[in-house]
Amino acid sequence: MVDNRLKFDFHTDYIKKKIHKRIGAMYRGSSLLPIKYRKMFANSLVLPHFDYLDTIYGRASKTKLHELDILYKKVAKIALGVEKTESSINVYRDMKWLPLHLRRQVHLSSYMFKILKGESPSNFINKFNYISGGSRDGASCNLYTPRSKNLKNFYYLGAKVWNSVPSELRNLSDAKVFGKKYKSELLESAIGNSNYTVNNAFDYVYKLKL
Repeated sequence: MVDNRLKFDFHTDYIKKKIHKRIGAMYRGSSLLPIKYRKMFANSLVLPHFDYLDTIYGRASKTKLHELDILYKKVAKIALGVEKTESSINVYRDMKWLPLHLRRQVHLSSYMFKILKGESPSNFINKFNYISGGSRDGASCNLYTPRSKNLKNFYYLGAKVWNSVPSELRNLSDAKVFGKKYKSELLESAIGNSNYTVNNAFDYVYKLKL
C-alpha cells in the first residue's frame, strides 16, 4: 500500500491501526491471562502484522519505522507484564524477539538465501552476480553490489544484506534452519553488545562480529 509518491506512509499507518486494536484486546485480557497465553497472543495475532511485507516497507521513513518500534515494544511489554520503563533489550531477550530492524534483516536475508539456492523464480537469481577472484570480496563469495541512483533498489539492498551474512550460514542447505540460526546469532549479539542501538536507516546492515 503506497501513496502517489510511492511512499509507505499509508501502509505503516494501516499496520498501526491493526496493531492498536490488538493492543486494546491485550490490555483487556492482561489481568486474566497468564504470561504463557499473553505471549502466544502476541506471537500469533500481533507479530504477523509487523512481518507482512516488511522487506518492502522497510524502506519507509525513519519516523514511520520508529512509530512501529514503539508499538512493537509495547506489545512485548504487555505480553510480559513488565513496567513501561523496562529495558527494551531485556524485553526482546525474554520474548526471544529481535528488534524490528534486525527482524527485517533476517527476513530479507532469508529471501536472498532462497533466491541464491534456486528456490525462487529464475528471473531473480539472474539479477545477482558473484564478485570474481582477485579481491577479498571475491574470495568471500560476496555478491556484486550494483550502483544505483536509487539505493533503495531491491537488488542493491539484497546484495548488501547477503554480503553481511557469515559464510557458515550461507553454506547451509535449508532456508528454515538458516533463518533460525541467523536470528539466534543476531539476538545473542544484540543482547551482548553494550553499544547496540536501533538503526532504521533503509540501507543499514547490522554485522555480526566474527
